[in-house]
Amino acid sequence: MDAMILVACHKPCEMYNKGIYTPIQVGKAISEYNLGIIGDDTGDNISQKNPSYCELTAQYWAWKNVDCRYIGLCHYRRYFETVYTNDLLERIFSKYDVILPRPVYYGIRETMLHKLRMNILPEDCAIFLLAIRKLYPEYEKSTLLYLSRNIDIPFNMFVMRKTDFDKFCQWQFSILEECEKHIKPLPYSRYNRIYGYFAEYLLPIYCLHNQMKIHHDSVVDMIGNHTKKQNWIRKELSVLFRQSPASSFDDIIKTSVLVGMKNDGIL
Repeated sequence: MDAMILVACHKPCEMYNKGIYTPIQVGKAISEYNLGIIGDDTGDNISQKNPSYCELTAQYWAWKNVDCRYIGLCHYRRYFETVYTNDLLERIFSKYDVILPRPVYYGIRETMLHKLRMNILPEDCAIFLLAIRKLYPEYEKSTLLYLSRNIDIPFNMFVMRKTDFDKFCQWQFSILEECEKHIKPLPYSRYNRIYGYFAEYLLPIYCLHNQMKIHHDSVVDMIGNHTKKQNWIRKELSVLFRQSPASSFDDIIKTSVLVGMKNDGIL
């Protein structure tokens, strides 16, 4: 097989299913639906973790069970604007290493660290950063650089060579598994998808650290639709704001959080 772009679905919906695009039911092992498409519950899989891992259960399934030249992931309601084919991917990957969503530019005072802190508990943020440091200390500087920016590359969407994908998955899932050892479950639905949320940071950090040549593509809600032009004013303003990265994770993890984690037996 030359290429496969998985379209993650979890409920009955309209989905694109042509050419190299392959819908996959995520969380099928625990779902009340049978969508009549391939599921993430065959072979080596983590389908039952879908509530917290989201579309990553499809990514894990592809890592462990698919043999192809190029692999990609999108969603039933989010696609790259370009309709990719085997021939087009061959041309793109003669120059680039990965296809990612076009960046989202935030206000000049909003950084990715600010977004991270706004959406998860301080303790979970600390666990995430300390897991990266424990397993891959050489990634600390790249992580701090990405967190200091106000440029978001969201949605866990990508296309890359399967050889690169396998290396990325080994790196990413080892970090998430380390986080799982320490993060305590919460009763709020917003926090259920925490590992899927962490992954939205890990993908661009990995590409940044490994100096991968990125081809950016716009995101649409269905193939055949088109995006509006990028808000160039916000993009230009974002360039004016460059916050210096922190020198280490210790500078962005509050001492009170570390003390509390030690008292809770997490550290």
